[in-house]
Amino acid sequence: MKESNKKISFVILKYVASLSFAGFIIYLLFRNQDPIALIEKISEVEFVWVILSMIFGGWAYVNRGLRWIVLIDALGYNSSKMNSISSVSVGYFTNMFIPRAGEISRCTALNRVEKIPVDKLFGTILVERVIDFVFLISLFLLTLILKFDLILTFFTELGSQSSDSIPSSSTKYYVLLAILLSFTLAYYFLKKWIVKTFFYEKIIEFIEGLKEGFKSIKKMKRKSAFWFHTFSIWIMYFLMTYICFQAIPETSHLTISDGLFLLVLGGIGMVIPTPGGVGSYHAIVMIGLSVLGVGTIFLGENGDPSNPALLFPTIVHIAQTLVAIIMGSIGLLILSLTKRKQS
Repeated sequence: MKESNKKISFVILKYVASLSFAGFIIYLLFRNQDPIALIEKISEVEFVWVILSMIFGGWAYVNRGLRWIVLIDALGYNSSKMNSISSVSVGYFTNMFIPRAGEISRCTALNRVEKIPVDKLFGTILVERVIDFVFLISLFLLTLILKFDLILTFFTELGSQSSDSIPSSSTKYYVLLAILLSFTLAYYFLKKWIVKTFFYEKIIEFIEGLKEGFKSIKKMKRKSAFWFHTFSIWIMYFLMTYICFQAIPETSHLTISDGLFLLVLGGIGMVIPTPGGVGSYHAIVMIGLSVLGVGTIFLGENGDPSNPALLFPTIVHIAQTLVAIIMGSIGLLILSLTKRKQS
């Protein structure tokens, strides 16, 4: 009983810390902003490009669902396309509120309608994580090659400036960046410790299912379909960022390599354990845009709502949050109707 209470207490503490951290970042970024002026600035955005971005984001959900079917098929189970895509959508919807809980809710949702063991489904998700991590690292290295001189020059000049030449209000952004990195490291170390204590027995039970999940790539009958959907997912991720460059004049001149740069940074921002990447995504993309010479991270005390470095990630994040809400709601409805028909 004590062990169970410890687990519950840790989960609650983790989510409270995550929400508090996200709220702290948002406060630092927006505390000097005039809400009315910011809303007016958002209303001037070319929403045709934002809607296209949402379509690309939604199609990435579809690709993930179809790719998941290929892995499930390799385990000897069957799942309908609609149920798979709906479960993926529910996972993204859950991540908006509970960081890193999307994978569990995704497996549980599909298990309820397809009766596929959760441990085997979770094994396939680990395979997806490995593949997506390789793609993210590859894009990171490519971006580093393409943008190395610009990034090096920016941080060299930034480091060489005297304290008098840097606005005093910018200090909080250096602190913010340090906190982002520290929080991420602390999260993973704490997670590792918790696994060794509270969930050790659970992991032992999952090992066999996970092994089968990792073997699924070798057993895949449709390898070409798996790689097609994998590449399509990352192309959609790129397009949903790149297409939004046209939404505001200040970013319309940015190139494909700039899009890759922000895609990688955005991916890192979403990995940081805040609900739906709130705050962490905004902060890291804002810094990235300032590297590219768009806007600034130094908002000053008055807060400029026209600062494109903050306006751009706000637009993209709102768009993709709407995608998660729409796709997740549709997914929940479809799975509920499917379960009702089965009953």
